[in-house]
Amino acid sequence: MRKQIAWLTAAALLCGMLSGCGSSSAADGTQSSAAASSSAAAENASASSAEAESSIVLPENMTENELLEQIITLHGCYDHEADDKVNALLKELGSRDERKGKLWTDIMKYWDYANNELKVNVDEVPTDLPQDDTLALAVLGFELNPDGTMQDELVGRLEIALKCAEQYPNAYVICTGGGTAANAPEVTEGRLMGDWMLEHGLAKERLIVEDQSHTTAENAENSYDILLRDYPQVDSVMLISSSYHIAWGALLFEAGFLRSASEKQTPEIHVISNCSCPITNDKYLWSEILRWETGGMLQMIGNDELAMQYYFDYDSVKKPVL
Repeated sequence: MRKQIAWLTAAALLCGMLSGCGSSSAADGTQSSAAASSSAAAENASASSAEAESSIVLPENMTENELLEQIITLHGCYDHEADDKVNALLKELGSRDERKGKLWTDIMKYWDYANNELKVNVDEVPTDLPQDDTLALAVLGFELNPDGTMQDELVGRLEIALKCAEQYPNAYVICTGGGTAANAPEVTEGRLMGDWMLEHGLAKERLIVEDQSHTTAENAENSYDILLRDYPQVDSVMLISSSYHIAWGALLFEAGFLRSASEKQTPEIHVISNCSCPITNDKYLWSEILRWETGGMLQMIGNDELAMQYYFDYDSVKKPVL
């Protein structure tokens, strides 16, 4: 729909420019005409969208959780092709619960922002963040080797985290990730990461270890709970991960933080920046990242069974009807 608005706007402006080529004395009138045409085009596109949404017939007697499942999977499977139906579902959710409708409208806007507009700072530490202890650096884990040692990609994330910790000496550092070593289940990503950071000079009082999570969605939920309970002054987070994982991680952290704050009526914490190691991973192409984001969003609303399908058995997923 955004492309349609942009195209119509461009067409209107082009028509205005062409009509002004014949006479310089008509310039003011031409500009006014172009502006009016542009405004009319945008209004018509908006009206068309509203009309499309109103013509969508939603299944009867859907629970709130079913509405959310549809919202998430429609966007995850079809991206902007599903905008009209997603907006109709969000409107229905808001008619039942205004607060929840606004929450999920904000989350879906952030999903679009994370994948299309978010700047990923690759091997470049931002310098404009808070210099006090209201900031936390969240370092996301990565699957351990079967013997319980860290893979090079995880070490790369830690090296970037150390640079960020030096830039922000008053910020806390959250090392987040559970047990993922096939032959050493007692070893956790979070604990190994924390030990590495201490060995490389991080002060112990700055370290926070979260080692019970196994997915990015769980990283976010557990990190919010720890910060809320033990570090209530923290209101912003810089996300640290691999470059391909930043948008995905930012989505699940921001969405998870917003949802937790809304449901618990507690202070909000926001993802305000990021920093990544320059590592690519051929396993995670764009289509793969979108389905992993979808799985994380489903896990966030408690639909673990469908989330696991999106994570590990995507071929068996029954896609929603567009």
